[in-house]
Amino acid sequence: MYRAFLPICVTLAGLTQACSPNDLDNANLRPSLTMIRIGEAIPDDPPVVPDDHYLPGIQIESEDYEYDETARRMGAPPPFAGELVDLSRVVDLEDPVPLEKHAEYDYATGNGALLDGETSENSFNFDDVKQGAIGDCYLVAALSSSVYADSDGSVRDGLVRELTDADGFVTSYAVRLYDAWGEPQDVFVDADLVRKNGKPTYARSMDSDSDGEEWVVSLFEKAYAGWHGGYQEVGDGGWAGDVMQAITGSTANYRKIEYLSDATILSSIENAVADNRPVVAGTWGKDDDVDYEGTNIYAWHAYSVLGVKRPEGEEPQVTLRNPWGRVEPAGNGPDDGIFDLPLPEFRRLYQGLTFGGNARRDVTAPSNVTDLATVAVLEGRASLSFSAPGDDRDEGLAASYDLRISAEPLTDANFIEGTRLDIGSPQAPGSEESVSFVLPDGAGPWYVALRVEDEAQNISALSNVLKLESSDPPVDGVEPTLFDFEGGEQGWETTGLFHRSSLEVVSGQYAMWMGQESTIDYNTGDRVEASLTSPVIDLTEHTTVRLMWESLLDVEASTARDQAVVEVATQAGGFDNWTTVWEKEAPTTTFKLENLDLSSYGGKKVQLRFRFDSVDASNNEGLGWFIDDVWIWTE
Repeated sequence: MYRAFLPICVTLAGLTQACSPNDLDNANLRPSLTMIRIGEAIPDDPPVVPDDHYLPGIQIESEDYEYDETARRMGAPPPFAGELVDLSRVVDLEDPVPLEKHAEYDYATGNGALLDGETSENSFNFDDVKQGAIGDCYLVAALSSSVYADSDGSVRDGLVRELTDADGFVTSYAVRLYDAWGEPQDVFVDADLVRKNGKPTYARSMDSDSDGEEWVVSLFEKAYAGWHGGYQEVGDGGWAGDVMQAITGSTANYRKIEYLSDATILSSIENAVADNRPVVAGTWGKDDDVDYEGTNIYAWHAYSVLGVKRPEGEEPQVTLRNPWGRVEPAGNGPDDGIFDLPLPEFRRLYQGLTFGGNARRDVTAPSNVTDLATVAVLEGRASLSFSAPGDDRDEGLAASYDLRISAEPLTDANFIEGTRLDIGSPQAPGSEESVSFVLPDGAGPWYVALRVEDEAQNISALSNVLKLESSDPPVDGVEPTLFDFEGGEQGWETTGLFHRSSLEVVSGQYAMWMGQESTIDYNTGDRVEASLTSPVIDLTEHTTVRLMWESLLDVEASTARDQAVVEVATQAGGFDNWTTVWEKEAPTTTFKLENLDLSSYGGKKVQLRFRFDSVDASNNEGLGWFIDDVWIWTE
């Protein structure tokens, strides 16, 4: 059962102060991240609510609940196994409200114990968790993932605790959850569960059967639902990261898969699992035009992520668990809900990853960036590069970058006064990051620096500070060749959907676009192949060559599909033997200045080709590929 949500230091309209932890006798509860996220509680001194996207979580498994036995009593756990609890001793607390469609179901006790005949919380395993007839797969997947990551039992130890009377009989349970500030509190419940024909309707343990139930899963879900005002408040989707935070006290971080490279997806999962951090993946919605037919993967559903496998000679695989405890792609062994999915298929079917923290308070900040460098300042746009640090120094996936620009030299003291620039999310540690942005109006010079933040709001030291002048080419004193497509194609040849367009540009009025003006996408109903080929470029007098171009690449993230490459052919090969010198790592939603060293082609005559191949006819509803301001620097 659930004691009323009447916070000591809060009202649902606002907070006057952050509250201190409750003791076991305190019936009041402080707000969760979800309450603050949706505006149910508005604190005066709010915690940092992660910039977390909605994680799908409304898919449920329909079952007919048949149960032979109807008489249920709550059995005492060891050392009182076999004895019956005097039900008059059970604290009569308020039950969280069931779903409206289950209003006729009964709250009742059952025959069982907190754990299946065991005395240690560590006997609670990740594959014990099973979702019931309510759309909270995000909650159940987060619980399963948190238990899976709990290698030393620090999460399970005390997660659900028995409360006994003077005679040692269990009367109720305390479920430890963490509020929005990461402070522990207890929600009190008893073992009454919503039942149909005697069987629990909502989340339950896979170890439960007609001979005895294990209640730890059901009681956790009941406490979480009660904390938020009833099952109807948690049963129509939610944030897996908020549940992880409520379990561990550590903030979670959500990342959209389409903006992560393959290497980042794999390494970030591997690093999180190695660091005992839970991971959940969510699929696309039913309206997102992703074909799930025949996959046994479901839209609007959350799955626990268990790790990565790298079979020799095969695609890397992501290991997942369906919170139903069953239903998986064919050929994955026993139907226990645990399965391996090749990375390209994982990319296609899943839209986001949520990385949680662990029970150990994270106090390790990312390393500071020391190699922030200017690539170029051209036409009022700056391009910078640096190496990505990690979450904990140089390990793990960092949460965000804070890049700021100012007319004054930046220091620790005035960094926060600079203008923040949106440069996207971090990639795997050691990755070369390239960012591009428009300079403010004014003559400058401008000063730029950045800090790096992890999911626990640990912030790195300040990076090295750059001074940007109005013109800062990568090769001093050399005039570049610019193809800006303002006066026409400038000798470039196009095939397929590539054409000159004014829909999206960096400068001037025109760019080259691989897309359709009529539908504002590249969905022709067939496989899409297109190319943009330069005229012959004479590099015979040059040894240093650098190619830069502005690229907006709104296509599928999968590297097996929607292939975007840059190729070079030489006169010696008859301009017919194309070599790939760049290929897509991740899509973008804004223009990004790409930077490529082609000095190996110095002394030759070459042609450049931007080539796109969708491979198939599906999921081609993005904008496509825009290319603008192609610069060739030579020395």
